[in-house]
Amino acid sequence: AYNVGGVMYVVYILVFITVIHALESYFLNPKFMSAKTNLPIFYTFMILIFSEHFLGIWGLIIGIPIFIFLLDVLDVNNEEQFKK
Repeated sequence: AYNVGGVMYVVYILVFITVIHALESYFLNPKFMSAKTNLPIFYTFMILIFSEHFLGIWGLIIGIPIFIFLLDVLDVNNEEQFKK
């Protein structure tokens, strides 16, 4: 990018990559995970934020499965909410 357009072109590319990454990380990823796990999107979003904060990249990968496992072990489900 530097050879084609100079320093400003590099800055534009970095801003573009940052915006795309933010959209994917904070909006699309929680939406996809909540659809597959039947968790509310707020819970999915919060799990991803906390697990990334405490475990880094690995937290993003294993945060949702660990949370689902804990819900299963504690026998927590939201099926009663839908029956009412």
